Amino acid sequence: MNLEEQQFLNELDKRLWTMANKLLPMLDAAVYKHVVLGLIFLKYVSDAFKERRAELELAFRDPNHDYYLGDDSAELIEQELEARDYYTEKNVFWVPALARWDFLQAHAKVAVGTVLQVKNGKTTDYKFNGIGRLLDDALEAVEKENPKLKGVLEKTTRASRSTPHCLA
Repeated sequence: MNLEEQQFLNELDKRLWTMANKLLPMLDAAVYKHVVLGLIFLKYVSDAFKERRAELELAFRDPNHDYYLGDDSAELIEQELEARDYYTEKNVFWVPALARWDFLQAHAKVAVGTVLQVKNGKTTDYKFNGIGRLLDDALEAVEKENPKLKGVLEKTTRASRSTPHCLA
C-alpha cells in the first residue's frame, strides 16, 4: 500500500469514527451497530459502483476498447451507464440512483415533504420523509436490485425506531 492510499484510509477511519461518535450518545449500543453498518455498507457499494461507472465511461469513449460507442454518443453513453450487466459482470453490486452516496449526501438535509427527482435511466419522483426513511429506502432498493442481499440488510429506522430523529 502506498503512502497516498494509507493517508486516505487513515482519513476515512477518522471521519467514520467522528460520525459514529456523534451518533453514540443518541442511540442504544444494540441499535447503533445497525445504523453505522448500514451507512458503511451504502458508502462501500456506492464507491465500488462509482469506480466501475468511471471505468465504463472511459471504455465507452475509447476507440481502442471493445465497448467503444462512437463519437457524439453522449446520450447513448448515459443509457449504457445505467445497464446493470456492466456492473455485475465485474461482481459489483448494482446500486440504484436512490441509494448512490452522492444522491444521499446531496439530499440528506432537504425539508421533509420535498419531492426529489431520481434519475435511474428514467426520472422518478421520491417524496423525502426524513433521512432515516431515505436510508431505509436506499437499503431496500439495493436489496431489491441484488437478490443475494435479500433479508440481509438491517434497516436503520427499524433498528432505531425509538430515536429516528438522531439520524438527521
